[in-house]
Amino acid sequence: MERSGSGAMAAVLQAAKRALRAELKRRLRELSPAEKLRQSLLLGAQVVEHSKYRASHRIAVFLSMPDEVQTAEIIKDIFQQGKECFIPQYKQRSNHMDMVKLASYEEIASLPVTSWNIHQPAEDDAREDALGVPGYDPGV
Repeated sequence: MERSGSGAMAAVLQAAKRALRAELKRRLRELSPAEKLRQSLLLGAQVVEHSKYRASHRIAVFLSMPDEVQTAEIIKDIFQQGKECFIPQYKQRSNHMDMVKLASYEEIASLPVTSWNIHQPAEDDAREDALGVPGYDPGV
């Protein structure tokens, strides 16, 4: 495919992504908080019963924002099962993200809050990074 064609294809793809994101945001706004919680609990139950989850000893998970799937129950289960939990640590003014070790579920409340209102360790908080240690398997 020639360059101008690939540029047009990229523009079409970007427009489709924007439209899809807008549609998803619209649908999320229509869901009640109770329905969002119900669906989050159902999804969380499916995650913790999955064979890959059960076989894993080190799990990376995001700390959810209000309009996202709520991950609190999954994180609680990680610690109850004696697994290691890793959460995102974003670098300011960068696209870089590490997945750093969380000591306990209760620790989340003590973490600083970002401008996106997400708890995460401070940038100078040195922690084990799941992406930089032996045993990391992105396919699990």
